Amino acid sequence: MRDLIISALKSKLVGQMNGHAANIEVMLNNPVGLGDHSNLIDTVGKELQAMSDVNGQLNTLVRYYEPPKEQQQPQETKKDK
Repeated sequence: MRDLIISALKSKLVGQMNGHAANIEVMLNNPVGLGDHSNLIDTVGKELQAMSDVNGQLNTLVRYYEPPKEQQQPQETKKDK
């Protein structure tokens, strides 16, 4: 159950980061379509800050709650049986 929750949180956070990255790409490549954002620099900065916040959460999750790779049990294969 623990691993499932950690995996779900990682997927959610990566998805949020990808959403912010996509927003930034749209703003950088098509700023004309952002008529309601009078200051493009501030808007991109807010997206970067949001992306940074999510990245910090992801790093914290991995650092403190995900077991290190060497401690993870290898999956049993048909040869092992």
